[in-house]
This record gives sequence, structure tokens and C-alpha cells, in this order.
Amino acid sequence: MKNKEMLRKIYYENKAINRNMQRLVNIGLIGILGGIAKEAKASDDPKAKILVKAGMVMIAITEGLLLFSDILDYRKSRIEEKLEK
Repeated sequence: MKNKEMLRKIYYENKAINRNMQRLVNIGLIGILGGIAKEAKASDDPKAKILVKAGMVMIAITEGLLLFSDILDYRKSRIEEKLEK
């Protein structure tokens, strides 16, 4: 394996690790927002409900971007493999 190929493989693995860490953070945020949502529902706090909804929308957007990034990296790696052959 050439140095360039090794560096490329390390780069893609690093990006995948970073995306997985972001997904774990999002799971934690969902748990935190879930707790806030329970408290907001019990106290009927409209500001907290808006905060929870905005947070969930942001998490959904982040997950969509992470999925899009996964797809792009997969396609890019397949194209590079075909060009090397």
C-alpha cells in the first residue's frame, strides 16, 4: 500500500469517527431535551416547549447533514477506487 493510499484511508476513517462522535453527542442532547420536555409539559412552560422543538429541529438538521456527508464520502471513495483500477 502506498503512502498516499494509506493517508487517504486514515483521512476517511478519521472523518467517520468524527461523524460517529457527533451522533453520540446528538443522542445525549435528545436525552437532555427529553428531560426538559417533561418538565415543560408538567409546568406548562411555553418557552421551554419552544426551546425543545428548536433543539430537536437542529438535531434533525445535523443528522441529515451527517447522512449527506456519509453518502458523499462513500461515493467519493468508490470513484477513487475505480480510477485506481
